Formats: sequence, structure tokens, C-alpha cells
Amino acid sequence: MASSSSTSPTQSPPKPEGPHFSDFGIADSGGLYATNNPFQRSGPIDAVERIALANHDKLYMRVDMPGVPKENMHYSLDADNNVFFGGLAPKEWEHDDQEREYGGFIGLRCGCCRVKKLHGSISNGVLRMTMSKKKLKNMQNNNTCCTHGPHHVDTSMPQSDKDFAEDKPERLRAAIHPFQTKGPKESYGAKEVKDGFYVWVDMPGVTKDKVSVGVENGHVLFSGEAGKESNHGESGRTYKGRFGTFDVKKTGEIKTDVKNGVLRMFIPAIGEE
Repeated sequence: MASSSSTSPTQSPPKPEGPHFSDFGIADSGGLYATNNPFQRSGPIDAVERIALANHDKLYMRVDMPGVPKENMHYSLDADNNVFFGGLAPKEWEHDDQEREYGGFIGLRCGCCRVKKLHGSISNGVLRMTMSKKKLKNMQNNNTCCTHGPHHVDTSMPQSDKDFAEDKPERLRAAIHPFQTKGPKESYGAKEVKDGFYVWVDMPGVTKDKVSVGVENGHVLFSGEAGKESNHGESGRTYKGRFGTFDVKKTGEIKTDVKNGVLRMFIPAIGEE
């Protein structure tokens, strides 16, 4: 197989060596539409979104956790009124290099309220939480408290510094996802493996029936659409890109899988018939 050198000048091909990516989501300004995912074309551009709901007594929070299944997600409220959340994205295919972990917390810092109710769920690699607050009894008559909606503070929580001991400079330079604590930081990757090429692309919110993969002029084209799943102001997202080129006479049928917001593709290499 031959690799094309026609990649976007704003991005480098993935490492280790694999098929070159192109057709990045370049905006009219010349930059990427979403810096955390070069293939995103529309929708919210960050991995985390917070929205103050009606009457300023509720907060909605979206956290992308691509690869995390429902059984590996957790959230809880501790005695200090902090909401902790996290998840583990396991290796699904034999070609996945390592797991990914996410973890963080959000807490009210106004001093006059507490979290009253908390609800969370994850689907297609996206964690969504809603929390309502209530004034403390001794602050009931304080009309100046929380006049600007839910106050919050959040931080990512690495399991330990040694998780990134070999990569601290890059970690500080490429902190794209504030709550990812372990694993590859990129939202896509490719590598040559035995009998072909393996490619993965994060598409948080996308289901299998909303993904399209095809071949055109030696390039593998892919796209996905994530619909709106919340009534709290969150919009849907779209993804689109391509990689190659490949000699179609030397490749077999592409095997694809979409699970927990991650598109995985295997392009088998075969001999000429």
C-alpha cells in the first residue's frame, strides 16, 4: 500500500506510521472547527459543556468520554457537596494500544447552597448530568447569594503523576480534554498492523446507524452524525474526513465498528488477484 502526502498543512499524519489523514474540518477562518477533534464539522466545539438552566437553580453538564460503556461510568456526591465522575474506556479491538480513563469533579463554591439532586447517564460516549441546588437554611433570606446562577469549580484529577512521567511536557502542551487522566490524548489514530491498517476516530454521540464509510479514488471516506439527545440547549454534531490513499486492488472489504462513540476501521491487505 502507498501513503499519500496530501495532508492538511495544519495537521501532521498520525504516528506510528499509517495512512495519512486529510479532509480535516477547516473553518472559514483557516483553522480547525474543533481543536479537540479535527474531523468535527458542526456543533459544540469543546469536550465539556455547561449550561445554567431556568431560574438558575439547575446546572446541566456534558462531558465527552469516548469509548466508555455504561457499566464503566460512575458519578457520586460526597459529604463536602462535590460531584465526582469518571469512566474507563477499555481496549475493544486487539489493535487498541491502551485504555483511556476520565475523572474529575464539579462543586458549588458559593458557600450558600448545596446540591439537592443529581442525575447522570452516559450513551454513545457522552456523559450527561443535571444537578439542582438548594440554599442552606441559614442563607434563606440572603438575596445576594447566587444571583448569577450556579457557581461551580472543576478540575481534572490524574490518578498519579507517574501516569504521565514520560510525557509531562506534551501533556501540558496538549491538554485538550480537561478530564482525561490516562491513555492516548488524540481523538484519532492509525497504524499498520499485521495484514492491513487499523484506524480509529472519536465520534462522541454517534450511533452505528448514523455512520457512513466508503471508498473513493483510493481514499477511505467516513462521516457520522450525532443527534440532539438533550433538551437543555445542547445541539447535535457532525463529523467527516478521509484517509489514504490505498491501492484498491490490494485491499479487501473494510471492517467497521461503532461502539460508545468511537469508530474503528480495519482495511485488510490482500494480494493482487
